[in-house]
Amino acid sequence: MKKVLGAELARLTALRSVCLPGEGRVSQVYVSRGNFYDPRRICSLLVAVARHFAVDIVALRQRCKGLLGRSNYLPLPLSSQLVLVPLTLGTLGEKTGYINLLELDKVQSQGKSCSIVLKDGVELPCWLSPGTVRERLVQARFVLWELSTAGLVPVSGCQDLWREKLEVVRRIIE
Repeated sequence: MKKVLGAELARLTALRSVCLPGEGRVSQVYVSRGNFYDPRRICSLLVAVARHFAVDIVALRQRCKGLLGRSNYLPLPLSSQLVLVPLTLGTLGEKTGYINLLELDKVQSQGKSCSIVLKDGVELPCWLSPGTVRERLVQARFVLWELSTAGLVPVSGCQDLWREKLEVVRRIIE
């Protein structure tokens, strides 16, 4: 198993920690049309993705902390195409995983928990309530909007495209 390059990580749709027989705890990286494993922990992969976008992740967390008034489970808008939302996607060890807000298709309620369905059809179990997931999605959308209007989110491509994606996310949340 090899480390994944930052350019490949920049296309991620979801990221979670899993335990593989014979390998131990590794990170499962989902990208459009597939997934692969990386031996690094989630926090190391977040630093690698931030480095790819030339984003100071500590400063980004501080800015998000100021906007949301809390310091845990902060969304990370690394670019206009990659907004990572922290969710509980695991049951053992490193439980917190991330989904890309702009790749979300829907949140399906399953009693006290839910499942996250991505645009490419991947369904991930989430151990949070649907209400908590929606709350985190709203917060991620808010942070992206605030930082982008201040010109603090790197824009890749047309701004109208990500505004359309935000509108789709708004419809999903409602």
